[in-house]
Amino acid sequence: MGEFVKADKTICITTNSQGKIHYSNIDKDAAGKCLEDIRIFDHLPVDGAFNYKVGDYNITADKVVLGEGICYLILIQPQGNLYNLYKYAYRDSFTGLYNRNYWEHLVSGMLHRSIPKKFTLIVIDIDNLKSINDSRGHLAGDRAIWIVGKSIRESIRREDIAIRYGGDEFFILLANARKDVAEKVIKKIKENIRKRGEKENIHTEISAGIACSDCAHEIGKMIAIADSRMYKEKAWKKVRAKHVTVCQPRLMVFG
Repeated sequence: MGEFVKADKTICITTNSQGKIHYSNIDKDAAGKCLEDIRIFDHLPVDGAFNYKVGDYNITADKVVLGEGICYLILIQPQGNLYNLYKYAYRDSFTGLYNRNYWEHLVSGMLHRSIPKKFTLIVIDIDNLKSINDSRGHLAGDRAIWIVGKSIRESIRREDIAIRYGGDEFFILLANARKDVAEKVIKKIKENIRKRGEKENIHTEISAGIACSDCAHEIGKMIAIADSRMYKEKAWKKVRAKHVTVCQPRLMVFG
């Protein structure tokens, strides 16, 4: 593969699962040979991004939707220069959501995509991840994070943005959505988490807070408001746990 990767830059190729190249920043014949050399069709991701190494190169394969249908964005990057690789690495490979790098570039205006003028922000945190890690091990804890990420993806619209901000904290940006819409989204996420948790025998719970763009204009202020409301729900749950009642638990959304 080295004869095709002489420049110290990222090679970018989009292809479908049959090997048809839709775009390449190098000659298409050379691109096809590169894909063969890195055995890309043995590594195409089912969902999200997948990273691996071939010799002195880092390979990233990311599933994307283009006008022609499902395609794969392939990035081939020399290990000596990772800048371009990280520039394109906007997906959290574990959950399939966008990652913190994407969020930082979004709010700083570095992307072609922009934040809508009116939107609602949801901040989500997993309540019991530490107890899962302590009692079931970190593999179960990782699975709990995956369950939450999957449930978020299944509960939002195509135009919404979901971020795994870090660890067990998630952001959701709902475009042109009111508070009551955000509450319905949270309810749907919690229900999906419950169903998946029962199926996989992993009991996972989340707390969520809401902030609307009409109550704060700066994104940092909105995060602080939603974060505060999320912790209020966590505190309420701790108080409830100390007072066992026969009442059916009800959905609490602090927004």
